[in-house]
Amino acid sequence: MRLNLVVLGTLCVAAACSRGGSTPDPFAGLETHLDLTELRHLAEVNDGGWYLDFGTPAQSKYTVGDWRSGWVSKGVDGDTSYAHVGMRGRVYFQAERPDALIARVRLRPHGTQALTPYLNNQQLASIHLGKGDGFADYDVLLPKDKVTAGENYLLLTFGGTTPVDDQDVSVAVESIWIRNGSEPAKVGRAPMYEGLVATVRFGEEERQAIALSRASTLRYHVAVPADGSLGFGVGVEGEGDAPFAIEVTADGQPTIEVLTGTAFGAWTDHKVDLSRFAGETVRIDLRAKGEGAGRLAWNSPRIVVPERQERNPAPAKNVIVLVIDTLRADKLRPFNPQTRVKTPAIDKLASEGVVFELAQSPENWTKPAVASILTGLHPQTHQQKTGDAALPSSAELLSEHLQGEGFATGSFIANGYVSDRFGFDQGWDHYSNYIREGKSTEAEDVFEKAGNWIDEHKDGRFFAYIQTIDPHVPYDPPGEYLRTYDPSEYTGQIKPRMTGELLEKAKRNPPQVVFDASDKRRLKALHDGEITKHDHFFGAFLERLNELGLSDDTLIVVTSDHGEEFDDHGSWGHGHSVYQELLHVPLMFRLPNRLPAGTKVGDAVSTLDISATVTELLGVPEMASNEGHPLVGLMLGDAANRPAVAFSDFQDDRRVITSRRWKLILRGNLTSTMFDLAADPLETNQLDASAFPIARRYSRMLLGQFLGATNRGDWLSAEQKGGTQLSRENAEMDDTIRDQLRALGYAH
Repeated sequence: MRLNLVVLGTLCVAAACSRGGSTPDPFAGLETHLDLTELRHLAEVNDGGWYLDFGTPAQSKYTVGDWRSGWVSKGVDGDTSYAHVGMRGRVYFQAERPDALIARVRLRPHGTQALTPYLNNQQLASIHLGKGDGFADYDVLLPKDKVTAGENYLLLTFGGTTPVDDQDVSVAVESIWIRNGSEPAKVGRAPMYEGLVATVRFGEEERQAIALSRASTLRYHVAVPADGSLGFGVGVEGEGDAPFAIEVTADGQPTIEVLTGTAFGAWTDHKVDLSRFAGETVRIDLRAKGEGAGRLAWNSPRIVVPERQERNPAPAKNVIVLVIDTLRADKLRPFNPQTRVKTPAIDKLASEGVVFELAQSPENWTKPAVASILTGLHPQTHQQKTGDAALPSSAELLSEHLQGEGFATGSFIANGYVSDRFGFDQGWDHYSNYIREGKSTEAEDVFEKAGNWIDEHKDGRFFAYIQTIDPHVPYDPPGEYLRTYDPSEYTGQIKPRMTGELLEKAKRNPPQVVFDASDKRRLKALHDGEITKHDHFFGAFLERLNELGLSDDTLIVVTSDHGEEFDDHGSWGHGHSVYQELLHVPLMFRLPNRLPAGTKVGDAVSTLDISATVTELLGVPEMASNEGHPLVGLMLGDAANRPAVAFSDFQDDRRVITSRRWKLILRGNLTSTMFDLAADPLETNQLDASAFPIARRYSRMLLGQFLGATNRGDWLSAEQKGGTQLSRENAEMDDTIRDQLRALGYAH
């Protein structure tokens, strides 16, 4: 269904709107939020059919970034780009309706003469491949009864492989061209990625443009920012004018033509107001609806927003980063007003600073999560994914960077994984790990020692990293805190000092320990009591900073490494899943008189952005290899200049992308799960993704682009240059360190 909406918020629908002469600039006061020409590798192109171009930056959105999808390498032969595939190659494409389609696969055989395709896990007719040395076209018929409206999964399987450049290769694929089976091909060959952008001249004015035929579609999936508009110029080559339309579609809504116009043989500029779609993930089609020879050219399509004001908060003198181990966000009132957990100190700090309502941890357990906080690197880059992995000396920690900038650096750590044994002792003037040193890990003692060190260094610039562990097993709060949440005379199997062992046994399959209702109530009460106890001593620590005269000039960051599950999804503890009870963590920044008090930011962000944000707020150079992005603009009310998404991992088996509303979980076998976090923050309702094809396509495309990136700091870019990859090192795991970790409930 399509609704016609007459020129919604547009400018310049006549040739006179070229920017020549005295015509005012329709984009004055605006800046680019997303440059859709630069992001043309994320566009889907229909010119006689949807064209999937392999061996180019456009490939990742169709092949999940080649992650576990069978695609092994890319290459170029003359002007032909291609991708090698092993015994099978997975491809994900979109269909608007269940029509009969033809997928024309252009390939060159290497180790096989047989292709057996599957569509949505249903086998199709096998195809015999020729023995020629060149590329040839093979048509795969996609029956209507096997095509799904929305995302479709095409699996190409082959009969054998042969070694090519030390890889097992079946074929090289140049392209897949998907068109309606009932319509003849309108062009001999669809446009390739490398030829999309051309220099187009109309009269005396020459512009760079994405040039397609007069009957074509350029499609983007975007999350629309507040006050966002679509800006572009348009013109048509050849004789006569050509109609065009801009169509916007949101899931569950009819397609809306937000602009209909005519392209002339001169540049005309247009600005289309998209504010009615603010906060929604939409599909935007730039559709040419003409006939005849000559290309229709789209100049500089982009999402624009009001120009940001130059605001440079005065640098903070000092910084304290507090990681409260095992604290899920929904235990705290700033993130969940219905929580029963009492944390007046955290509540006050949140009211005085900025709260990121949807901060995601990059991993679901301590070592990789903290490695990302301190290095600003994604887990795939720093590789701290196993119990024996260790950060190499080549890793740059925030402590090393700030030490080099003249800061005194002190660490006060109560988790045994964040230790010298695993490479976390780099760059500290004062390094302490209370587990490794056999000292008290209680928040009261950790905060006291951190406060003493800060007192000694208050006259200079300092960075204090504090990682408390009170909400981690074993849960054993003093009686008054426990009774706040469970005043009953409990006599069951839960013993506070045994909670780590009990949760580990409850997680086994089959479980060796089963909890009844009173046990579950007791476990939650113990955990909640630990959080409230911790908050008491955090409040005393903040008061001490105030007495030392440090509150106004010290940036305080409060976060967690991961959360904790209490049978939310059938398990206990952490380190086993990627649901929000483990990945959604608190994130707060307080810097009085420079960051706006009481601000809440709803965009998805990652805790690996902490180090980049800290360096910007301290006014020091950024870390050389940081893959995170500063969050200061978001705190000041600006739209991010990139998609507001966060990525998370679980070892090498699961990959996750989270946006403001949508969360897509991809497993190693490439099955996927999708949730609507706005309607279902506890992830109790797995979505039928076919009902949300636009959100699903948006999520999978961006996740594929990220997984295919070699430079994860610039993962959105088509040209993947540079990038960081740390060498893998293993720590020596002796009995002492194993016993210390077991005492914290780490069974492995």
